[in-house]
Amino acid sequence: MSLKSRLSSFRRVYLAARTIETPPTLLFWWGSYGFKGGPTIGDLMAVDNLSASLRRRGIEHAVISHPELQIPGHLPVDDIYSIKPVRKVVFVCGPITDSRDLSDLLSIHRHAGKIAAGVSILPNQAKMNRRFDQIVGRDGIDPSYFDLAVSETVEPAGKNRPLETVGICLRGPQSEYGARRAGMALQAETILQDAVRGSGLRPLEIDTVLSPSNSAGAIHACFASSDIVLTTRMHGALLALAAGKPVIAIDQVPGGAKVTAVVGKTGWPFVFQAEKVSAETVRAALDELRTGNWRTQLLGAQARICALVEDALAASVDAIAH
Repeated sequence: MSLKSRLSSFRRVYLAARTIETPPTLLFWWGSYGFKGGPTIGDLMAVDNLSASLRRRGIEHAVISHPELQIPGHLPVDDIYSIKPVRKVVFVCGPITDSRDLSDLLSIHRHAGKIAAGVSILPNQAKMNRRFDQIVGRDGIDPSYFDLAVSETVEPAGKNRPLETVGICLRGPQSEYGARRAGMALQAETILQDAVRGSGLRPLEIDTVLSPSNSAGAIHACFASSDIVLTTRMHGALLALAAGKPVIAIDQVPGGAKVTAVVGKTGWPFVFQAEKVSAETVRAALDELRTGNWRTQLLGAQARICALVEDALAASVDAIAH
């Protein structure tokens, strides 16, 4: 960390005035930092689902979001480091990483109970993982539960509907896994793009990162407009299945990470690892899905997703309540 960053953290943690009153339990997510935090539609759905579960249990709380996101029902806070110390801090969705923003937040609320819910646990982030008192993880930890994003599903179309539009939802490099495990993003993307090329399908780019020009509604509309989705994103796969769309997912992290661990729990069979799959295998999977014999499998995957999310939400609420 540079001297400038160290000084900035020192001012945040030790010198900033704490003036903002909030409920005793706060839910933070990457949208708490504004668009610069890179919040995704999956992150937003996860924190909203957990908030709804807490309300049903009568647990007073607030979801903290930056005002620029303009999310109804969230508490807009421009400077989260000005919040007065609270009883419980809950970090929702995404991998736990040693980012300065998250580290400073935990340092400010050093006496609070710290819970992580619906998160990925990375072995190279052990020091940061230990800063949480309880972790309800979706992968990388035993026991692992599931992602929290999906709350409802859409019945898939009938067998005779042709596949015409293919949604392409790519993650890009995942540096949080370290240099050794972050090098196959381009290979995975190339395999998916090669499979689409010459397929006759009309490609539709799906970006799950929220931005001023990419709203939650627009992202959901892209999934709804696709007949099939090809993705290297965990939420790309889960949201496609929830929307009733068949999906081909590639885990681009060598050895497998959240795509393999989380999407694999759904029982959906078209989930591959980048180091073990070829363009020919993906083309064959695409041809198989174009036959239309996937509806029963997709309905089964949707049922498993709903059951797994329910269990993960219950475990998360229990961790926060105690």
